Amino acid sequence: MILGDMLGLNFDYREPDLIKLEHRSPEFKKINPMATIPVLQDGDVTICESHAIMKYLVNKYGGERCERLYPADLSVRANIDQLMFYDAGVLFVRLKVVALPTMLQGLTGPTKEQVADIDEGYTVLEAYLNKHSYIATDHLTIADLSVGTTTTALQSIHKLDKNRFPLSAEWLERLKGEKSFKKFNEPSVKELSTILNVFWKKNKERV
Repeated sequence: MILGDMLGLNFDYREPDLIKLEHRSPEFKKINPMATIPVLQDGDVTICESHAIMKYLVNKYGGERCERLYPADLSVRANIDQLMFYDAGVLFVRLKVVALPTMLQGLTGPTKEQVADIDEGYTVLEAYLNKHSYIATDHLTIADLSVGTTTTALQSIHKLDKNRFPLSAEWLERLKGEKSFKKFNEPSVKELSTILNVFWKKNKERV
């Protein structure tokens, strides 16, 4: 959604009711067997993973902006790719292992081990930001959108220590200054924080 706004794309949004588990319905699984969100349908093309969706959109519709958001230089593109894979395979998982048990299994809050894993994730980001002002290079790319949305969501679980991770804190502030990032990410993070806190409170009352 952030990238689409940056590229001036108009989407026909259809939002399944997550509370009613509409994303796990047989109808939805016909579109996306993984039963995950987001899903992009563009003509005959269906893509069911956010990182792949971003690469598709910027390559097909990015025009002149493609070179900045996803540069053709192989070394820069590889760096962007590896950070997006890190987000999908490591960082987002550290969000998921807290969020899903909170809503489905009665978790009352992140464990010490989960907090330590999140801090380890922040340590990796800090190392990359020691090389560049943005996560993959010295300007905004789709890697920032990917890693940035996960990192801001993680603040609802365990806030980043600005003294321990100053470069990451500065990077997050730069992202929040991006109009499209702020427009879509800020309300989503607030909603996630509200949901988690409501469930944590209820789960504690049941213990």
